[in-house]
This record gives sequence, C-alpha cells and structure tokens, in this order.
Amino acid sequence: MLFQTITEIKTFLPIGTGNDFDRLKPHIENAENKYIKPLLGIDMYNELVEFYSALPIPEPTEVQLAMQELLEKVQHSVIHLAYFVGYDFLNVSVTDTGFQRVESEHKKGLFKYQEDNLKQYFSDAGFNSLDAILLFIETNIVHFAEFKASANWTVFKESFIPTVNKLEQIPYTIYGSRLTFLNLKPHLAFIEDTVIKKLLGETIYQEIKAEMIKDTPAEKVAAILPYIRKPLIYLAAALLMEETGATLGNNGLFFEKLNGNNPGNREKQPSTEERILARIKRSNDVGNAYLDALKSYLISNVADWEAFDGTTGSIFHRDNTDKKTFWA
Repeated sequence: MLFQTITEIKTFLPIGTGNDFDRLKPHIENAENKYIKPLLGIDMYNELVEFYSALPIPEPTEVQLAMQELLEKVQHSVIHLAYFVGYDFLNVSVTDTGFQRVESEHKKGLFKYQEDNLKQYFSDAGFNSLDAILLFIETNIVHFAEFKASANWTVFKESFIPTVNKLEQIPYTIYGSRLTFLNLKPHLAFIEDTVIKKLLGETIYQEIKAEMIKDTPAEKVAAILPYIRKPLIYLAAALLMEETGATLGNNGLFFEKLNGNNPGNREKQPSTEERILARIKRSNDVGNAYLDALKSYLISNVADWEAFDGTTGSIFHRDNTDKKTFWA
C-alpha cells in the first residue's frame, strides 16, 4: 500500500491529524486494487511499492527522481479515489445495532449540495490523475522499464484511443471522466472488431496495429489514425447509450435541476427516453459519416493502402429486432 500515516495524506488533502488511519486504510486498498493495479500492472505497482518502502533516498538518480514524481501522482489519485469510493461509509458509524449517521451537538452533517460537490471533487481529482499518470509514464517511458516490458504498455500503445485526453482531441467530450472511459472500453473493442477492422480489411488492420506499438509509427499510419478514431468513438458511444443509457458523466446521461423546496440542493434525474434516443441517433449518424470519410481517405490514398479493396459498406449492420433504434 502507498500510504502508511495520516501525515502522508495531509500532503495531498488538508485533513485533521485526529483522523483514524485505520478507518481510511480499507478504502485506500480498494482504490489501489480497483484502479491503480489494473492501470499500472502488478509488476509496475510492486516496483512502486518497493520504491516507496525504501524512501527517503539521500542522492536519487534520474530514474529514482522520475519514480518519485510518479509515486506522488499515484498517491494523489489514490487518496482522492479512496475518499470517493468510501465517502458514504466514512460518514456513518457501524455498531452492534446497525448503521448510524455521524453527528454531534457541535457538528452537523453537510447539506446535500455540499455532499454532491465534495464527492464530485474527489471523483474529478482522482480520475483526472489517472490520465495524468498515463501521460507521465508515456512521456518518460525510458525510465519505466517494468511498464514498458508489461502487457499493459503494449495494449496501451495498440489502442486506437488509449486515453481520455486522446479521446477528447477528436473532439468528443466525456468531461474528463476516467470512469466513463473505462465503461466505453468494451464498446470501443466491439466496434473496432466488427466495424473498423471489417472496413480496413485484415491486411491493413494488422499493418496499422504493428506500427502503433513502435516508438515512431510510419507517417502514413499516423496520418490515418484520426480518420479511424472519429467513427470509432461515436459508434461506441451510441452502443453504450443504447445498452446502458450511460454517457458523458460517471453515472449515466442525466440532467440537473434545482429543488424548489430547497434551492440549495441540486437534483440529478435520468434523461427522458426521447432525449437518449436523440443522442443515440446523432452519435450513429456522425459515426457513419466519419466511417464514410475513412473509406474515402483510403480510396484517395490508394498508393499507401493498396490492400484496400473499397467494397466494404459503411453502415454498422445488425439485427434490429426488439431494439429501440433502427439501423438500416
């Protein structure tokens, strides 16, 4: 684990020294297990723990300085995510008679809008830090041999859309939500396998994938990637919305309103079915338009992509039975 004392946590959050570290410990472990270990891989995580255990280092090398900076970024993410995932539990007392809200004569609980804002702060800070970690590792990969040798690095480099930052350059915004990005992952993979790969053809697809893991991909591969990413994200987002109703935020497609009985409280309610269907249709329309643009690009650059036969259609075909939307 990457924290041992309350004093260490105060480096990242201004909490009182009277906080009980044992109450926070399980939530720190949950945050590390759920987010940090899958992100870094076990080998890189263990290397970071070993480095943390050896601190302080009197005269750190360049590699150790990079590891120190990575540790700080990871700790920043971990403690904010720990408070995010453990927020509700940390606000109650568990006794033999059940669960009670923690409150006293001198201290009252937060208003609902304050709780919402605080949980959103922990969520934003924690998930944004995950992207900062990936960006830092990518930029300084020469110092992180364990990560470069891991399957995580290969998968990271092979992904058409490896990070939230890369996704929002398309542009397609999910408001920096790492959680939404993780929810999108299986849908991105499905669209890649069933639509993008089908249009490109096996030969071109494998050539692009092989080049992407190189430190300097071929110029023609770098040029075609934006044309691949645009239909990929819009069609994957449509699929996510259709199957789960989730998009844009951590917990789905919502609209906010003020509670008339308590103007200080914001309430989130699920979007109407009509609004969700409209978003699905728009994402499909934009995705298919970008898919046509990809096909046109391949035809226009046939000298670079001779293996493209141009016969693949641009519409995502599927069985429309019992579906809310109809794709022709």
